[in-house]
Order: sequence, then structure tokens, then C-alpha cells
Amino acid sequence: MTYEEYLLNKRPYQEDGEILLMTEKHACLFYKPGKGKTYPAITAMRNVAMNGKVLILSTANAINNMWNSEIVPQNILPKDTVLMTINSAILEPYKSKLMKIKWDVILVDECHKIKSHNSKISKLVHMLTKKCEYAWGLTGTPIGNSDVDIYCQFHNLNVSEWGNIPYTTFIDTTCDTEKSYYGGNQILKVIGITKKYRAGWERNISMYSQRVDYDDDDNMPLLTENPEVILPYEPSKEYNDALQGIISIEDYESTVIKLAAIQKAHQAVNGFLYYTDEKTLKRNVYRFEHNIKIDWLLKNLTNEPTVIVYRHVEDMEYIQTYFKNCTESIDDFKLGTNNILLLQCSQCESFNLQMCNKMIFYTIDYSYIKYIQMVHRIWRTGQDMDVDIKVLLFKDTIEEDIWNKVKNKKRMSDLFMNLKRSIFNG
Repeated sequence: MTYEEYLLNKRPYQEDGEILLMTEKHACLFYKPGKGKTYPAITAMRNVAMNGKVLILSTANAINNMWNSEIVPQNILPKDTVLMTINSAILEPYKSKLMKIKWDVILVDECHKIKSHNSKISKLVHMLTKKCEYAWGLTGTPIGNSDVDIYCQFHNLNVSEWGNIPYTTFIDTTCDTEKSYYGGNQILKVIGITKKYRAGWERNISMYSQRVDYDDDDNMPLLTENPEVILPYEPSKEYNDALQGIISIEDYESTVIKLAAIQKAHQAVNGFLYYTDEKTLKRNVYRFEHNIKIDWLLKNLTNEPTVIVYRHVEDMEYIQTYFKNCTESIDDFKLGTNNILLLQCSQCESFNLQMCNKMIFYTIDYSYIKYIQMVHRIWRTGQDMDVDIKVLLFKDTIEEDIWNKVKNKKRMSDLFMNLKRSIFNG
């Protein structure tokens, strides 16, 4: 498939992958081989650094048999792109030259090659990506032995705060271990993430990576029920300002800028805004009004097991202040320890919750794939109860536009243009 053919026929999950890379900046696509992760990365690359400096690291086989033979001849990579094998990158004089350049994007293809915490390539990638705005990993086999493999890739790519957490600190703090002996030497074997940190760990993996397996089905039908719960909304100054920001963005602006504006409006309609402290560079929250979705939950939630799906971490933390019997742990929820399970929109894969038949979308993501995959955690073969799905939406706001995109499986560009048109004409 050529790049032009990809642009005309991309799958919804591939567009989700593009958005993840552009919005999170340091993130990974974990697609099974053949599911098409290269072109989403190239599209994201073209959006954020078409005129920038790009470094692509991969294996010799991948560079020779895929990048140089299939991608380079299409002339679709940014002009100032360097392709280099992993084995070459760790050698002088290449290593020193790479370190001297301020890269705009670093793409590590076959990033399972940096799942070690102390290999030469892992250390080099960690140093390079620490000062790079966009750093992405691609692989179909992210885990070889344990969750530590994911930690190492996140650490070496400086994903979120993982780049600042040393290997020994991660193991000592978050992992269950056991001691064994081999050849007279004591070896510390990692069993897995301890229960205390499991839920947060899984949420972080979902936030900063996208997993696509062979059994993904992009054509699952929507439920026949009408899940919308329309709530009244009086626009705040912050929300109106966010909408004005959308109107002021030109149609030719990058997808990243458009996404940032949409996200800001989505936050504002739910009563808060994220902002970055200029001194500490840490993200903080400015909550300026109560979200009446909480009042709806207080009135309508029963003691029956219920999954509440949210978009932003602030949504989760706000819900937690009102509902004490909630958990992020899927295991605790299935055991009945807690009757409310909080799941981020991206945590929509590979687990069975058919013991529950109620799901409420507190805030919704832009992706149809994530929506339908999440619904299928409870609406699945073996479910013997009627399934009740609710999607909470504020009337005549950006949330209705996002929901319409999800229902109609439209692309993000369609959402932006429709939203801008409705704001301008409204």
C-alpha cells in the first residue's frame, strides 16, 4: 500500500494512533505485525515536523527491507530525516554526532529493542529523547518477559514522568519480586506490578500507548438503545473563551493545534482547565465550577456494579471526591470489593466484565473504536442481562458534536470543521 492509498483508506484505529502520537508527544503504538503502524507514525511526523529534524532508528532489516525500499522512494518523509540502524547509532563517531543535534522527532521502530534498562542503545535513546519534543516507539511485541519491558521502553523514550524514574526505584517501589540463585549468585526476579500500583500502571499504559491485536473488529455494531442523557448547560466564560479559540484557528492549521483547541473546550464544558506552570513546567488544574454530571450520578447510581468511563484524569479525581466506593482496579471490581469501576476511555481492551451490565460515559473520547471496544467489555457473548449504556452530554455543547462524530464514525478533521461551522453560525 502506498501512502496516498493509506490516506484514502486508513482504518479508524490508525487515525487514533496518529492523534495519540501528536497529542501525548512521547508515546508508543503497539500494533501486531501487519496492522499498519508505520503510516500513522509518518502522518504524525508530517504534521508536527515536516520542516524539522527527524531521526528514525530501527533494525538493519527494517531499514533495508522496508524504510529504504518502500518508504523513502515515495518522498513522504520530512526533508531533514536521518535513518540509522540501532547498531550503528551506538558507535562513534555516529553517537557523538547524534547527541549534538536538536531533534524535533525521534522514532524508534521495533522499540522492543530498547526494553533493557542498561543496554547501550537504551541509554542512548534515553539521552536523545530527553531533550526531544516528540519521541515515539513502534513495535508489535512490546512484552517479552514482564511488565518491566513496558517500563523500560517508556523510561528510555521519556514517556510522561517515566523517564525520571530509575530502574531500581521502579522495581523496589512498584514490583513484586522473589529471590533465586543461579550459579551461586543471587538473582532478583520480577513477578509483576504489585496490587497497590496495578490500576495506575494499567491506566498509564493505556494513556501513552495504543494496542491493536489481530482480533480487533472495527465493524462491531452500535447498541440499539439510545444511550444519550442530555443535561442542561449554561455556558461559562471559560467555555465561551475556548470556543472563540476554535473559531480563530485557520482551516490550514495543523491537526495538533486543532486537537488542542477541541480538548480545551471539552475540559471547560466540564468545569476545569489544565494549565502548565511556567516555572515548574508541571501540569496543574484550574477548576472554576461544579460539574452537574456529579449530581446526576448521585441521583441515579444504585448499588449495582457500574462502570464509569472518563476522558481526563481530572474527571476521575473529581468523581472520587464524591464516591468513596469506587476503584480503578478491575480485579477488586470483579471480586465485588467495590461497586463502581473507573476506567479511562483508552482502557478498553482485553478484559471481560460481563458480571456487570451498567456503563456510564461521564466524558467521552473522540474515537468510535474506543467507544465500541469499551461497550464490549460488558456487552459480549455470555452476558445474560440487559445491558444499560448511558452517555452524559451537555446540551448544545462540544460534547454533542463529539458524540455525533463517534456515532457516525467521522474523522477528526470532520469534527473540527463541523464544530467550527456550528459555533460560527450559532
